[in-house]
Amino acid sequence: MRTAVHAGLMACALVAGLSASSAFAADNEGAWLKLKTPATTAQFIQDGSVWRCTGELCTTTKVRALPVARACRKLAGQLGELTAFNYRGEPLEDAALADCNTAAKPKG
Repeated sequence: MRTAVHAGLMACALVAGLSASSAFAADNEGAWLKLKTPATTAQFIQDGSVWRCTGELCTTTKVRALPVARACRKLAGQLGELTAFNYRGEPLEDAALADCNTAAKPKG
């Protein structure tokens, strides 16, 4: 009886651990951004990732492993000026965000 209870507890702990690590991995694989003006589309694809937008906020659950500044420039070039950006768990500070918006290739 003790062995069955112990095995059940171990299984629960293992499932809980896998769930927590999956959530952590999603935070480190996804991204979000906030636009200066509302998005003109509900979703778009950038580098194979499907982004979903509501108002000024766009999110995706998984992105390619690019340098955060490069990813910011690509997205700002496609969408317009960004006011906040977090890529694979790494937020872009205000000065870097300003550089991103300045260096972004214009839409078109």
